[in-house]
Amino acid sequence: MKIIGAKEDEEYGSQAKSNPGIEDGLHRPGPPLSFSARRTAGIVLKVLAASIIVFILWRQFVNVKVDSVLALLDRVGFAVMLVLIPPLLELLAESLGLALCIPGTGPFRRLFKVLPVRIGCDTLINSLPAGVVPAETLRPIWLRRACNVPIEESFAACLMGKINMAAAQGLFLTVIMALIIFAGPAHGSAAALSGRTMMPAVALLALVFAAVIYIYSGARLTQLASLLKRITWNRWRRFLSRIESSVNRIDATILHFSRQNRRALFGSLASFVVGWTLLGCESYVILRILGQSITVGQGFLMEGTACLLRIAFFFIPSAFGATEAAYVSLIASFGVADAPSVALAFITIKRSREVIWIVLGYLAIMIYGRSKAGDAGSLHRVSKRK
Repeated sequence: MKIIGAKEDEEYGSQAKSNPGIEDGLHRPGPPLSFSARRTAGIVLKVLAASIIVFILWRQFVNVKVDSVLALLDRVGFAVMLVLIPPLLELLAESLGLALCIPGTGPFRRLFKVLPVRIGCDTLINSLPAGVVPAETLRPIWLRRACNVPIEESFAACLMGKINMAAAQGLFLTVIMALIIFAGPAHGSAAALSGRTMMPAVALLALVFAAVIYIYSGARLTQLASLLKRITWNRWRRFLSRIESSVNRIDATILHFSRQNRRALFGSLASFVVGWTLLGCESYVILRILGQSITVGQGFLMEGTACLLRIAFFFIPSAFGATEAAYVSLIASFGVADAPSVALAFITIKRSREVIWIVLGYLAIMIYGRSKAGDAGSLHRVSKRK
């Protein structure tokens, strides 16, 4: 039997040599296996995360009376339109902050070109699991095309916008920490004013300013690339060598902007600070139109907590589930009567506003995609005529 098998192998080998198609078929990979441990683990983790979120929400709202929630929403009426004002102003402020980072013509001319980029990329972040990856990849490309600037300047503008936004977020969280300290149990006592109690807020504020000054004071991307070159992987080093000139141009753009356009730099930072302030006002507006007497500081505290949860649960779109549980706990801690019903009405209004924003963002992405395809088609027609 072994001799027969060997003869068959020899005959098949001679046929493969005479017919190249057979030899190609020998080396062609077969169909992928339907079972994948990595894919299965991903599905299991997603189902587990969804189950935990559903359980948390069920525990929070199992005893809520739907009639009371509907009564609260019906009482709001057309005043619900006021909820759109803080996020709309926030969108304008943060878009202006990004437009100020783009070298060239006046930022107000580019503001309405930056608006679709801002809302479209934020839509990807808030609606897709780990949506920050496609959003931050698309942002500089979209911005380059919208504002007609080189890709290095677009990438530098996005980086400066992120730096200024992070600094504004740090200032916002510093304010939140100060509110927690002064509105806590030690409010009005000497302990609230002691250096030890204020130390976390002061340390965060100093860290924010130190980080901003350090980033804008040198060619930090070039330094990072030189550090990464120490990784002994040839393919990685070849990649860094290919992008080295682009990294140098991005660094040069950031350094030139930070030294020659100080007014625009501080204006961008101030715009992002205004944006975060308006974000803190949203919860205050929603609870006020629901008839609850809360302070602006409590509204800031709610948005600051939601901000931290979005950072911690970045892999869940808008940290859905975790923020809802935090809202219920915070509203109950404010001494609101029938806190679960008020919290559910609050979440319904807030999430409805986010759905509207997401729809607008996907419309902006579709328009961008169609215009890009149209430009490609026109370029193809022009090349054919030539």
